[in-house]
Amino acid sequence: MTLFRRAVSILAVWGAATMFGLAFAEMTKVGPVLLTLTRGHGIHAGDLLAFAAAYSVAAVLTRYLLRGAGFSLLR
Repeated sequence: MTLFRRAVSILAVWGAATMFGLAFAEMTKVGPVLLTLTRGHGIHAGDLLAFAAAYSVAAVLTRYLLRGAGFSLLR
């Protein structure tokens, strides 16, 4: 896999993880409100859990993609 293709793949993984977190936050109201932004908007505990899960998967996939590139720090 070329360096450009690998970089695009990593950007796509993190973009998809962010989109998942934003979609989850928009569609659900899981858990208590941790931070009120405006009268009708806030950050719920479930939103943070969704972002943590999505970003954990993105980090593992990023490590997998970079490991194939021969980055010795990731071994």
